[in-house]
Amino acid sequence: ATISGDQIVTEQKGKQAEPQALSAASGPTWATEFEKRADELVNREAAAATAVSEQTPQDGKIFSEEFARGLERNWAEEFEQTLSGPLKESTVSGHPQEMDATLDQPSSQFIHSEAQQDWVEQFKDKIQPMLSEQDREWLDTQKEWEKLSSAEAAHRAVDPELNIYRFQADNYYAQMPPDALREAVQHMRQSPESASLGDTILALESAVMQSPQDAQAWLQLGLKQQENEQEQAAIAALRKAISLDASSLDAHLALAVSYTNEGYQMDAYDELHEWVSRHDRYKALVPESAPEGMGSSDTRKAYVQDLYIKAARMTPGQDWDPDVQVALGVLFNISAEYDKAVDCFKAALSKRPDDYILWNRLGATEAHIGNNKDATAAYFRALELHPSFIRARYNLSLASTNMGQHREAAENCLIALSLQQRELQNMGEKGMAAHADASRAAPAGGMSSTIWNALQLSMYMLGEPKLAESCERQDLDAFRSKFDF
Repeated sequence: ATISGDQIVTEQKGKQAEPQALSAASGPTWATEFEKRADELVNREAAAATAVSEQTPQDGKIFSEEFARGLERNWAEEFEQTLSGPLKESTVSGHPQEMDATLDQPSSQFIHSEAQQDWVEQFKDKIQPMLSEQDREWLDTQKEWEKLSSAEAAHRAVDPELNIYRFQADNYYAQMPPDALREAVQHMRQSPESASLGDTILALESAVMQSPQDAQAWLQLGLKQQENEQEQAAIAALRKAISLDASSLDAHLALAVSYTNEGYQMDAYDELHEWVSRHDRYKALVPESAPEGMGSSDTRKAYVQDLYIKAARMTPGQDWDPDVQVALGVLFNISAEYDKAVDCFKAALSKRPDDYILWNRLGATEAHIGNNKDATAAYFRALELHPSFIRARYNLSLASTNMGQHREAAENCLIALSLQQRELQNMGEKGMAAHADASRAAPAGGMSSTIWNALQLSMYMLGEPKLAESCERQDLDAFRSKFDF
């Protein structure tokens, strides 16, 4: 494919922005003058040839030698004149590096960079049809690698929104006296099954609004928002807890988990480093200065992981620290070393057998490596400990789908959605009792669209297109004739 000179000139003329640039207003170019002078000389030669045809050389040449020398002389004179005009270039002499530096200097005397870029884009458009399928695959692969490389450095938790916790409106716990609210929150912490997740979050929000300097309340709020699959709210609450108490080890570890879930790997490594460097038992492991190359994700991961492995070796045998095992599990999840992560979570569970969040985390890690039966067992254990744990119920439906058990997957989705629906209804009733104006009490939000999408997939797999359409309307009652939940 070729690009004509007329097209290039047109594009470049449209892009010239500086007064020194070559344009029609600056007079004819040396090439135009040359063409005009050549035409005049050709016409003059033709007339002379007619008059003195007997003097024309018979050697087969088009022009006589005298005319050729005149033509060359006139062209040379025209070119020399242009050297003092807008196209004048100076000869660069000296060391090659100096020459490169001189040539790299931007100049308004040449084609504008924007016009040059247009030329490049035009060339790409022209050559695109000539590429083979293999060429296109190589180009696409290169673009993906470039995108991933830039994303690794750019994807950091720097969004200002991550520092803003947005409280829910019409919180009926806000009407409770401080002492009564404190007792309610304490009871919810000791017996998580005694209150729904939504109630617990509302109570904790009221607690931090009444006591905004309570780092422990912010920590608990962040942990509950993690359980609620609201990572942005969790990050905001956990950051607030750390700002009030930088020595809060639980907050640093929890924040590392949220960063991992959101793909902020470098920030997760930073929080894991904060945990080990602030721990009374392990901070001596941290060197005074970090090694070089810490800007690389792989280097930072290797550095932090080495610290935790050393920490784990400080307590050999059966006396290991479950927090260290959890942190190692998080690290191995980031690097997709799921077998090692499973071992770490199992070790932690041997010390915390009633940690339902850790059981759910183990199940999710087992599912990553295709161990759906083991994942299902872990989810069931989490639900035994906390029956209203919606995230574990949803994860159980995914494991059932992976095993081809689409009816069981649908039933688990329906149970999770019914739990959310009941919670919304309870919140609405309590809100109506707390406010004279019932219109203000309706809780915002709704059931999880992610769970509805999973349910819709199960309906298609079961050959129930009408029920799949009911998922679009989020009509839970439409399923009660065929499913018991």
